[in-house]
Amino acid sequence: MESVLLLLSVILLAGVWAARVGSRLGLPVLIVFVAIGVLLGPGGFHIASAVPLTWAHAIGYVALILILFEGGLHTSIERIRGVWAPALSLATVGVLLSSLVMGALAYFLLRLPFYPSALLGVAVSSTDAASVFTMLGGQPLRKRLVDVLEVESGTNDPMAFFLTLVLIQWSVHGTGPFWTATGAVLGTFALQMLVGLAVGIATGYLGSFANQRIKLDTGGLYPTLSLAFALLSFAVANLLHGSGFLSVYVASVVMGNRRMEHRHSIMRFHEGLAWTMHILMFVVLGLEMVPHRLVTIFLPGIGLALGALVFARPFAVWLSTLGMGFHWREKLFLSWAGLRGAVPIVLVLTATLAPGYTPNTMMDAVFFVVLASTLVQGLTVKPFAHKLSLLEPSPSEGLIELVAIARENAIVVPIEIAPESRLIDRKMVDIPFPDNTLCYAIVRDNRVIVPRGATRLKAADHLLVLSDRRHVDELRALFEGEVVGHPAFLP
Repeated sequence: MESVLLLLSVILLAGVWAARVGSRLGLPVLIVFVAIGVLLGPGGFHIASAVPLTWAHAIGYVALILILFEGGLHTSIERIRGVWAPALSLATVGVLLSSLVMGALAYFLLRLPFYPSALLGVAVSSTDAASVFTMLGGQPLRKRLVDVLEVESGTNDPMAFFLTLVLIQWSVHGTGPFWTATGAVLGTFALQMLVGLAVGIATGYLGSFANQRIKLDTGGLYPTLSLAFALLSFAVANLLHGSGFLSVYVASVVMGNRRMEHRHSIMRFHEGLAWTMHILMFVVLGLEMVPHRLVTIFLPGIGLALGALVFARPFAVWLSTLGMGFHWREKLFLSWAGLRGAVPIVLVLTATLAPGYTPNTMMDAVFFVVLASTLVQGLTVKPFAHKLSLLEPSPSEGLIELVAIARENAIVVPIEIAPESRLIDRKMVDIPFPDNTLCYAIVRDNRVIVPRGATRLKAADHLLVLSDRRHVDELRALFEGEVVGHPAFLP
């Protein structure tokens, strides 16, 4: 037990360090996580053994659930309304077209049988929400492009998983007559998507209702409540033969776009949880890699990776976005920015664990494509966007620096007006606040009031005062006799 906990702590510490160093050096963070797994595993220093495939598969599923949920919480309905047509076209038609191209390349380059080739094609055709959300965070790209990529990456997993399950069923039980097989596929697809959508909407509204109506004793339980609904949405949809991943994403979008008690705490909790899952998932994937096996398929692997980057994805993007108003430069960027990540690995693990499977070459080839995608595209996507003049004037980089400075000095001081306070009925304009200090909200009878100069204080008012930490003593002296809470740094 102690050794497992020690290894887990080493993995998380290494992941946090890698995230910091990778961002400073301009390296794709996710590839650094994989490298840590390779170094720790049988292909490196043998500090840790390869995780059993069933464990890796389960970790991948849980990680994708939590990463999709976190991404959906930050996705506004307005963004989806503006890009739903191209995003859904890329998530369905685009995945299918890319799968056909990559399956054909795998068949001719790797000499795999038909079904492993088709499964490999499907696996590497889905862009990865973890990779895309990480790459696009804070980038001053054209808003429409960012929205399309994020909504596509959050909604194309169901299509890829559906195609994988169909191919596995066909490989085991056969296809039967053409029209019967076609009808079964279309019926199953409709069932999965409709059930996933319905369960996601229902679970999202139920989670929002619970968040607003259940009064919990501590704010720390609200993130736990949201986590429960994330897992519930996936489980219920799967039990009803729907798409669990679509359900998770839809539920999180619904919850994120409604009023949410303790929103900040919930968002920060899921952000931290998603990053933890990023680290664990990609390190585990690194533990599964055997570098010397990649060498044996180096040449066909290079061909497959090049086919994915410069042919399959562009072919799918250009056809699936016809007539949708994209400039050729935007289509070129959408083609290049479709990063692969953990989803292809989880898909190939799903195939590997299926009965009667599967060649090691298939898993090694998927690793090869994922590494090439993450490394090559991750390093070049920002300069490529600049070269194509797709960056919009944005203060985001300056804002990041300003927020960093603010977090060093800015604090929020909660103050409660006592029942016998000398400040009752006093106007805000008459209170001599220190310099660089602002009372930005008053909570009164469970209502939030934005104070003005003429606003008068009442007993039991809760003031939220934004200030510089150097003025705390002045605030305590000014509000002597009131209940002054512990200052909290700006989050």
